[in-house]
Amino acid sequence: MQQPASRRPLCRGTPSRTRRYRLRRRPNFLSPFWVRLSAPQGFASYREQEEWILLLSARHLPFSLWKAGGKTHCFIPALLRDVARAELRLYKQEEAARTAASRQPAAQLPVHKGWQWAALAVLPLLAVHAWRSGLLPAVPALPSPSLWNQLGSLDSARLYIYHEGYRCLTALFLHADAAHLYSNVMLSAVALAVAARNMGTGRLWLLTLLGGTLGNALAMFFRTPPYVAVGFSTAFFSVLGLLCGIARPWRGSMAVPLLAGGGLLALLGTEGAHVDYAGHVGGLLAGFTLGAWERFRTKRHLPCLPSPAAGVLAACLAAGGWLMAFGLL
Repeated sequence: MQQPASRRPLCRGTPSRTRRYRLRRRPNFLSPFWVRLSAPQGFASYREQEEWILLLSARHLPFSLWKAGGKTHCFIPALLRDVARAELRLYKQEEAARTAASRQPAAQLPVHKGWQWAALAVLPLLAVHAWRSGLLPAVPALPSPSLWNQLGSLDSARLYIYHEGYRCLTALFLHADAAHLYSNVMLSAVALAVAARNMGTGRLWLLTLLGGTLGNALAMFFRTPPYVAVGFSTAFFSVLGLLCGIARPWRGSMAVPLLAGGGLLALLGTEGAHVDYAGHVGGLLAGFTLGAWERFRTKRHLPCLPSPAAGVLAACLAAGGWLMAFGLL
């Protein structure tokens, strides 16, 4: 019996499968030899797009951008696709390495033991004042303590005419009166104890003497002779400069620590009728320079004098300065 035409199969054998075609969007103005470099869905973000543009432009690779459906696509000649992919892969590796390095904790300065003993550096100041005030018996081999102020003060006339450079050091141990002494002792004891944590007690003593001496020498360019200056405040501000110099740079700039030192100078060193402004500025600048060098040396692991040896050297420098003032050296 013959089947109705409506029920007859269209063809004999296996039924045909439906073929599906994927339409890929592509700009009409591009050459058929250009291929897609970005992902099929385009750039993930505007930042990624700008990074690709900068990288391909820097490598002098031709490319073309096409925007469709709210996304931007990148096309490049087929012969240069592997080269561009290699450059992008290398850039991603370098970017990942920089990100990992930025997330690592910053190198901290070492914390030295026995930093509490750094405050003992103020004892020679008290001893010198006690000798000058008659609280301690005079040493027969030395000149009368009443002459120490004349022999060791920072006298511009003696400095310019007779070139007595040791006065930049000996003037740190002399003070005008008890109030001047006690204010310097209290502030310096705290600053020395704080700074010794990162530099060591002996090394801090040496840097403090160097900073105070250099500060008095720098102050000569800011003062108008004749003048006479005494006091440990120059060394105190050199310690503050050391603290600012060893501080971590803010965003790679040392301007912020230097401005912080200027703020401390304005807060602590600009009040009083007989304040040595030039000495404070000189001490701060000298200490900041020494502190910046100390941080550079620690970062590069450069050799330095051990802290005990530096403490002995600081004591020898102080003793040598006073022996030269007394005419014994």
